[in-house]
Amino acid sequence: MAKILPQFARWTPAALEVLRETASRYGAVITVSDLADEVVRRTRVESPTSRRTWLSDLMEIVALAADRAGDPPLTSLAVQRDGTVGEAYGRAVLTTTGDAVKDVEQRAAEDRLLCYRALADDLPADGGTPRPAKVRRAATTSGSSSASRPTRTVKPEPRPDKICPTCFTALPATGICDQCD
Repeated sequence: MAKILPQFARWTPAALEVLRETASRYGAVITVSDLADEVVRRTRVESPTSRRTWLSDLMEIVALAADRAGDPPLTSLAVQRDGTVGEAYGRAVLTTTGDAVKDVEQRAAEDRLLCYRALADDLPADGGTPRPAKVRRAATTSGSSSASRPTRTVKPEPRPDKICPTCFTALPATGICDQCD
């Protein structure tokens, strides 16, 4: 895991709030970019670096915080513009559960359904079904269809550093936070 930014302590609760709001509507998703915009807007805390340097790390920390709070896997609701979650979600699952996901998009669809079943007010009578995310766009764009693209898989990587659930800093090998204990 990369350097933990001090902003994460403020961004994480805001991200959880936005993702819980998203999960309250069956079938709803939010783009990672829109999530970042909303988190920065709500907290009024900007980053001194590009989103590319911290967004994946924030998603892992938010996944840990959701797990710690007893929430379903809320980060499955944060998708790319093409509706996929990609390898970043596989890393978030690995961080929270220790599971190396073979079909990350299928896992995300199943996890989104868990979110809707826990938080949606408009769940269908049959309880819903896991399905690919559909990102609503203001204007249609031409380009390649995601339906023809093969499903991405996540290759097992070395287990990432464990994160302190209180202050969100990387834990040393002892597993005891130097900041909190």
